[in-house]
Amino acid sequence: MGRPSRKDKPVLPDYSEGIQIKTEDEDPRFNNAVARGLAILRTFQFDRKLLGNVEIAAATGLPKPTVSRLTFTLTQLGYLRYLPEFGKYELAAGVVTLAYPYLVNMPVPAIARPLMEDLAERSKTNVGLGVHEGLSVLYLEYALGEANPNRRQRVGFRVPLIRTAMGRACVAAMPPQERARLYDELKDHYRKEWAQLQRELDDAVEQVDRRGFCIAAGTFQKTTSSVAVPFVHTDGRTLMAFNSQGNASAQTPAVMERNGKRLVELAAEVRRRLATEPPTPSLGRR
Repeated sequence: MGRPSRKDKPVLPDYSEGIQIKTEDEDPRFNNAVARGLAILRTFQFDRKLLGNVEIAAATGLPKPTVSRLTFTLTQLGYLRYLPEFGKYELAAGVVTLAYPYLVNMPVPAIARPLMEDLAERSKTNVGLGVHEGLSVLYLEYALGEANPNRRQRVGFRVPLIRTAMGRACVAAMPPQERARLYDELKDHYRKEWAQLQRELDDAVEQVDRRGFCIAAGTFQKTTSSVAVPFVHTDGRTLMAFNSQGNASAQTPAVMERNGKRLVELAAEVRRRLATEPPTPSLGRR
């Protein structure tokens, strides 16, 4: 792993938290060259738009000559673009083609979008749909309802699994054996924080079991409180969650309780529509 385990409590929010950069594996079926190329692409984030070979090497743990060859190759393939005036790279349009087949064949966002927009308008919160990926949750859809919304919330926006209501709702939806395996991974990744984080995760699981949603107040971004409900795709494997979040000053326990119930209703309606209305994939925004 290029990114080291976290040993000290972070200053929140840390948008790089949860990104897993794996560049090698002892399994003979694992292709290290492919992993290293993808690891380079994963180092680029919304707050790390431009990166040079030295920075990429530091983030991935790869030797600089290896990084230089891979960034050249990725540039030739259209996944990176080199900016000579900065001596750095940025993601190129080719990366969009990797995501398109996944997004266009995922029916949930298109069905959920109008319901999310309605809830965002009624609740004056930002409503999101995310999917579990490693130690993170990736946004698949969003609806902004706050007067001054967090504009980072877009398709592909990544938040840490363990610190967000959306992530904890995904954990709560896991079968017990899968959750136990995840806990082993989290225990190794978070080390000193694990005892407290496990208590918070167990509490979130209990909340979902008891009332269908869980609340996280200031656990990722101190000024933000959120509530989320799990949503298991009809394939039975893909774990997703809907959330409602806003400024902590406005998200009182009563407000989040009300929005949690609304999210439960939203998720139930999405399930109903998935079962009765063949979805028409669409990536366009209204």
